[in-house]
Amino acid sequence: MDFCNLVKNPIMMNLLTSGIILILVLGGCAGNSVMKKNRHLEFDCDKDFKVVFTESITISGTDSTDKITVKVKSPKLNGAYDMKQVRAASGVKYASKDGKYIFWEHQGEFKFGTEDSTYCLCD
Repeated sequence: MDFCNLVKNPIMMNLLTSGIILILVLGGCAGNSVMKKNRHLEFDCDKDFKVVFTESITISGTDSTDKITVKVKSPKLNGAYDMKQVRAASGVKYASKDGKYIFWEHQGEFKFGTEDSTYCLCD
């Protein structure tokens, strides 16, 4: 059956129209899907040093947001630091937006500190 005869047949035309509408609806819905990933890790390190790592990723269509926060509580350092993922030779490394603090995870070990000093090392 050629295309002209297909269009003239009312049943085939309804099937063709329904198929096109279904493709358009499903294609439009695919862009509205939302995926979320949340991770929350807490570490009690030496010398009354506590680190809380929180990661929240939301992917919606072609857009994504990634929020990483490290909260630190110790006698000498208290604060929350927004982090971004940075290049690491191995593992996953995050740095505060000003680059002063880092949070690094590698093979089950977690480190918080600066490039020169480790304030907290947990495994």
